[in-house]
Amino acid sequence: MNNVTTIEDLLECAANLRSMPVIKLESSDMTIMHSIGRQVFKGTALTDRQLALMQEKLTPYKDQFINLEIDFDFAIGQLRQPLRQIDRSKYIKIIDGMIHVRFPFRKTDIISIQTCSSQLDSSEYFHQKGTHVHQFAYTELATLKLLDEFKDRSFDIDSELVEVYNEIKNIESSPEKHITGIFDGQAKNITTKLENTIKDEIGNDSVKLIDRRFRYGLNYNLDFTPKNITEDIISRKEIYFHSRPSDTKLGDVLDSLHDLDRYPILVILDKDNAENQLHSLITYYRDMVDASNQSVLFRLEDKNAGFNQLVKDRKLNNWVDKTTKIVYITNKKIPKPLLTSTWEPEAVLICDNTRNYSKVDKYVSNIDLQLQVNGQDSFWNQLHFGSETL
Repeated sequence: MNNVTTIEDLLECAANLRSMPVIKLESSDMTIMHSIGRQVFKGTALTDRQLALMQEKLTPYKDQFINLEIDFDFAIGQLRQPLRQIDRSKYIKIIDGMIHVRFPFRKTDIISIQTCSSQLDSSEYFHQKGTHVHQFAYTELATLKLLDEFKDRSFDIDSELVEVYNEIKNIESSPEKHITGIFDGQAKNITTKLENTIKDEIGNDSVKLIDRRFRYGLNYNLDFTPKNITEDIISRKEIYFHSRPSDTKLGDVLDSLHDLDRYPILVILDKDNAENQLHSLITYYRDMVDASNQSVLFRLEDKNAGFNQLVKDRKLNNWVDKTTKIVYITNKKIPKPLLTSTWEPEAVLICDNTRNYSKVDKYVSNIDLQLQVNGQDSFWNQLHFGSETL
């Protein structure tokens, strides 16, 4: 057994890769020792950490090697080839406008990278298979997520990233001092011009302020659980709000628009159900909005259609001007009188299911409340006003 003179030779014996009696290993040692034994058998040098670990793992089997007339004490300290050098650098740096995260393979760090990348857009993360570098778009969110995960793991972190991270955390701890938004029912960190606009339009009404936050460009973290349709509307996460007949009564939806003072309102009717929808709406608004302040800007092709007669009987064929509170159109086109007027809606009530009407959609794209109501015919027949049942 004189040809066993290095630690690599010992490992090949332990991994049963030599023609010699088997070294009996503990089950807890077999996987790692067989793996590294096959590695050195194929010519790959040991790293410093592998050397230290294998010296530790082989020592309990010293007597078995001695019984095979192997000079264990000599071989355990000898190398067949120089140690393989491993770059164990760990850093998070800005390189070419990207955040580079570099570390040697470690399962916990890999899991953290996966956690960070899952919270970002897929286009903001890149990793070339086989490398130790993970690249992220240089954004505040990426900086926050990465340093939350790695700042206490002995990484060399770019000072600029640390500065940005600390500023983000400072803002997080006291957003009311830094962020343009709604805090305690008031708009804070805004310009004097915006402050005056808000005061002129809604006064000090905190409910209306939350409702109109998209228009004013204000951040707001919902700090209450909605308990009714009005609170559902004002706590919406975008400018669109979809009300389903199974969840909400039409009257409650219209009450909310009225309470939020969302006039003028542009109503987009479903052409196939226009008469029923118009009848329901003008009946609801009968004692709230005078007919002279409502305008229907389309007619149906059938000259005898009940819709056209309804418009005539209710005196809804009015010019659109600054006093007009409600304008009714269909999803087909924007009527010319509307395009040429200075009238602008404060809200859009969409009674059509499709939302595939590009011209109308483009016209209302900047309106900060677009409330869609649609569904069964019964939804439009549920209102009761005095002796008239819809």
